[in-house]
Formats: sequence, C-alpha cells, structure tokens
Amino acid sequence: MDKGHFVIGRLGAPKGVRGDLKVQSYSGEYTHFRKLKEAELHGEDGSSGAPRLLKLKVARIEGEGPSFTMAFEGYPSPEAARALTGLEIVVPRAEAAPLKKGEWYIADLIGLSLLHGGAALATVRSVLEGGADPWLEAVLPAAGPGAAERVCLVPFRKEFVGQVDVDAGTIELLAPELLDE
Repeated sequence: MDKGHFVIGRLGAPKGVRGDLKVQSYSGEYTHFRKLKEAELHGEDGSSGAPRLLKLKVARIEGEGPSFTMAFEGYPSPEAARALTGLEIVVPRAEAAPLKKGEWYIADLIGLSLLHGGAALATVRSVLEGGADPWLEAVLPAAGPGAAERVCLVPFRKEFVGQVDVDAGTIELLAPELLDE
C-alpha cells in the first residue's frame, strides 16, 4: 500500500436485516467514516486466497463507537453483506482520521532512521502492536562483509524515543543501548 492511502478499519459480521456490517476502526475514531461516499475494500478471497479489491458506494452509516455499522449498495441483506466480512477499508490520506499533536500514522513511521547523537543507527521496518504501547521494529545494518543485519525492538515510549520528524525522515533514539546485543 502506498503512503497516500491508509487502512482505517475492518468490516465485521452483519448486523440487522438490511445488510449493515459492524465496523472496527483501527484508530478508535469513527467520525471520519461518516464522510465516506464510497469505499475501497481490500482483502483475500476466502476460498482461493487471491487478493480481492472492491470499490463500493456507501448506502448508509449508522450508530456510534463499537456499535457503528456501514452498508453498501448491492449488498441489501445480511446474507449478501456477509461476503464483505473481513475486508479492510482503505481511504486516501485526506479521508483518514485527523492527527492530533504528537500523533503519527504508522505508515509514516516506517522507513524513518533512528538517530542518536546525529548518527543513524537503524531504520524502522515496521510498527508492532502489543501491550500498552507500540514497538518499533528496527533494522541495524550489517556490521561487515558477510554479516547479517540485526533486528531489534524499541518501545515507542517517551523514555526511549524523543523527537519524531517525519519530514526529515528521523526519530530521535534516547536509549541507544536498546540496540545492543
């Protein structure tokens, strides 16, 4: 997925008799869903495992928070809508949840350099969810010819991570010892 689009949620089981589907918001916010007139849905075909992409018009959006539901044109019953269960909702960046100060999209953190004292020590390969805070999966370059790269996990907490500058492509690492073997 390119950095211009974000996965904002996942469609759950049908609810009711009109083809409405429960929605799980990945950000915990639901207000930005209300602006959607159409949705791009990504996932895998359950029988073949092949990639699946659908672009559908939103028929209705109802509820609040965990009881939030969406329905799509062409899927008027729970039986028809069940085919969409498990698909993820993808939107352009402008339609994703707005960020507050000190927040970043996970996609924007991937590829940033972890710096300490101005020196780049590692690169963020992914962000893992777990526990109270996410973890940065950091890749350290190979130490020499024939050596393998190393992977370390850095807790994404203020005690370990300082300034995040997405525009500069950097994250300040306050505890470089986390990268030691």
